[in-house]
Amino acid sequence: MNATVRTVELHLAVPFAISRATHTTKKVVLVELREGGRVARGEGVPDAFFGETAESVEHAIRDGLALIPEDPRDLATLDMRLAIQFPHGGAACCAIDVLAHDRAAQAAGVPLRELLGLALGEPPPTSFTLGIAEPAVMAERAANAAAQGFEILKVKLGHGDDVAVLAAIRERFHGTIRVDPNAAWTVAEAPARISRLVPFGIEFVEQPIAPDDIEGLRAVHARSELPIVVDEAVVGVGDVAIVAGACEGINVKLQKCGGVAAARAMIAEAHDRGLRVMLGCRAAETSVAIAAAAHLAPAVEWCDLDGNLLITDDPFRAVVVVRGRFVYPDRPGLGAVPA
Repeated sequence: MNATVRTVELHLAVPFAISRATHTTKKVVLVELREGGRVARGEGVPDAFFGETAESVEHAIRDGLALIPEDPRDLATLDMRLAIQFPHGGAACCAIDVLAHDRAAQAAGVPLRELLGLALGEPPPTSFTLGIAEPAVMAERAANAAAQGFEILKVKLGHGDDVAVLAAIRERFHGTIRVDPNAAWTVAEAPARISRLVPFGIEFVEQPIAPDDIEGLRAVHARSELPIVVDEAVVGVGDVAIVAGACEGINVKLQKCGGVAAARAMIAEAHDRGLRVMLGCRAAETSVAIAAAAHLAPAVEWCDLDGNLLITDDPFRAVVVVRGRFVYPDRPGLGAVPA
């Protein structure tokens, strides 16, 4: 198998801070498989929250390449093999799954969204994420996003005065705002914190409390004046039933659940249980990983797929974002080519 695996360090345009960490660079692991004149690509983006490092993800990808069937169309066999080797999904599983979906769609000569049966669907616009900074800085970044045509912001909270941040942003941005404390709040304080956000017209609050406290989540949800969406609390399809009734929606990330196949299963399960779905990403995903999610985007209600827009040195180009909307290439597969 003519495959290459490499780790690259990418640079964020501005320091990206959430409640538990600040990054100026991020490492991602890229994998390419060459067959004839075709190159299929995948990507794993490690997350320390889930115990991943670039080294562990790269090692797992190298081990997992042997799982790929000879027949590009045989995604079902790959899915079964990945479920055994990567029962909890994760970035390495995602990289192999995305590569296989890119390969299958290229072999069929169609864009991935067509292979998935989603070519006629209309994807929702993507939000643009603001990391934690001083209120005036966040307001300036919000104004810059608006000038680029973004109508939805995802605002990271968890440090400092949330009201001051949102008041400053609302002076410069009049579109939709979603907020994400990344589990920074306690069960006791979350309802009051959420109540203070209501005057700013917030669409929903993402993962307000620790992801392993489902009873606490139910308590917060019962008292919340705003809808709740969970992220870290739902990793795979089995977690969806656990949070049903304790939130209005879930954040599905390919890097978290293990790729396109796992994401589709989570989306179907969520919709069956009356939950809405957001497709999310990790900061500094390249256009390879973002394209995989973007091709799946017509299947969901919300998108937060801007990881490639936050970096200065994306090695690829694929699905372009114009005024917050995806513009798909006509190339088969992911449509990713070197930048």
